[in-house]
Amino acid sequence: MLRALLLSFLIGSGFAQPFSPPRLPNGHPDMQGVWRGAILSAAFDVQAHEATYQSPAGPSVIIDPPDGKLPYRAEAAKQAKKNWDERDRDPVGYCHSHGVPRSLVPPFPLEIVQDGDYFAILSETEHTVRVIPLDGRPHRKNYWAWMGDSRGRWEGDTLVVDVIGFNGKTWLDQATSSTKTNTLSNDLRWPDRTRSFTKRRSPIRLCYSRPWTMRLPLARQPEGTELIEYDCVEGERDVVHHQNLQRQRANGR
Repeated sequence: MLRALLLSFLIGSGFAQPFSPPRLPNGHPDMQGVWRGAILSAAFDVQAHEATYQSPAGPSVIIDPPDGKLPYRAEAAKQAKKNWDERDRDPVGYCHSHGVPRSLVPPFPLEIVQDGDYFAILSETEHTVRVIPLDGRPHRKNYWAWMGDSRGRWEGDTLVVDVIGFNGKTWLDQATSSTKTNTLSNDLRWPDRTRSFTKRRSPIRLCYSRPWTMRLPLARQPEGTELIEYDCVEGERDVVHHQNLQRQRANGR
């Protein structure tokens, strides 16, 4: 499935020659540099949606199930609707971390730094740092965090990252919340000169009736792009954000 998707993108992009990424001394792809999510609407809703107040329209990034919809269980679907109606409760509005994989989609750049033992993703938003060990160490025990606990390994040119240990407070977008029992697997691959792809696979858990997969393209930023200051302190009330939501509710939008 992944190979077919990548092949279709390469043909559509018009590259006549297969792309071979730069490599580290150990032979693995060198993905260091600054990237940014290429489908920014996924930060608001990972499913296909129309434009609403303060939310742009966008396509679904769910590739399995084929209908592009999250396979919610009944109670999770109710909670997702409630979250969307009460988006002022989104933890991001209080300067908490976007979590995984949502940290890949905001309209802010992120920087990848790597060597043979670690793969790190530095996010401009909230200045989140996600360090992924590649040395085969086990996951931490009794550890829960906004970004979870990541462990990575290379399978050919694809970095596969397994993540557990979520604190149950993060949202997947402005509707879907997480639980402590959630686990996921990320695949990160660089198929052409300007974009990489990350895929998330989520197993059956309390929220979903079946496993599902989403695909997020990352756009390579021009050389010399740097992360800059992001002034947001955890616990911030984000007054303008909440005033706008209150105004939206008052107008019945």
